[in-house]
Order: sequence, then structure tokens, then C-alpha cells
Amino acid sequence: MALTIEAIESVESNEELLELLTDELQQALPDEVQEDRERFHAALAKLPRGLRAMAGMHFFSVSMTLDDLAWHFANQNEVRDLTETLNGLRELELTEIASLFEKAWKLLEPHFEALRSDQVNGENFYDWLDEIGVAQHFAPMNEAIWDASEKAGEYGLLEAWPVYARKYPERCIVTSP
Repeated sequence: MALTIEAIESVESNEELLELLTDELQQALPDEVQEDRERFHAALAKLPRGLRAMAGMHFFSVSMTLDDLAWHFANQNEVRDLTETLNGLRELELTEIASLFEKAWKLLEPHFEALRSDQVNGENFYDWLDEIGVAQHFAPMNEAIWDASEKAGEYGLLEAWPVYARKYPERCIVTSP
């Protein structure tokens, strides 16, 4: 069943609304679509802007929960994906985090070719960041994002989803063509 404005407005807890939004995204972007980047981006482009923003920043949220900002760029350094993340953070009104993400992107962008190659791997990643002179920039950015995530609540950056959906429910509804 498709998500509706009424459903968004009737859910009392953020946890329940987050579950509804997650279910809607899973329906629109099933695993087989997420695994194929061409299909993923084509499906993403068809989503309403709120759901697109949520999908665009989801992987970043996972990265910040499990790793850190620099490591996110080691795992995701294709321009389309990064653009979706940045736009998603902005749309969800996570402006401070979007600014930090953009700053990190600018620091690492000249080194994307190395990131995409076998030159850099998990064993030497942080040494490589030191070598290219950017490592010292990431600790304060990580701390700011982790602090914001902790302050947001149990679901970290994903807490922005229900807040956004309550403020802009019409931006989270898939309409029939």
C-alpha cells in the first residue's frame, strides 16, 4: 500500500513514521535496483523530492554510524551518488552536515582516481589521507556529525526523515502518473 498524507499525519511516533518511510523506499528501490547503479539512479529520479532525499543520504547515514566521513568517500566516490547525498542532506534541512559533506568532497575530489584504484585500500587508507595532507581536516568534521547524530536521537541522521515528512508530507508521496 502506498504512503499517503493521511498516513503520515496519523502516525504518532517518529519510529513508526520512520518505518513507514523505510517501507516506502524499499518498495520503490528494492535490493535488486539498489545493486544496479544505473537502475537505482533512474528509479531515484522518479521519486518525489522528499523520498529521493532520504534515499540519497541513507548510505551516508550508515557510513557515519559504522565508520566516518573519510571512509564514506572511500566507499562512495561516484559523482552521481555524492550529488544525491549532498542534495538529500540539503533537502532534509541538515545544512550544517551538508556543508561538512561538501567540504570533505572538495578535499578528496582531486584524489578520486586514487580512491577508485587499487592504490588505496583498507589497510593503508588513513596513512594515505596523511600523505595527501587531508587527514587533520576529518576529525573535527567527524565529531560535528557524530554530535549532531547523537543529539538527533536513537536513529541518528535518519531522525531527520520523520521531521521532514511531518513538515512536508506532500513531498513524500508517490503519485500515480
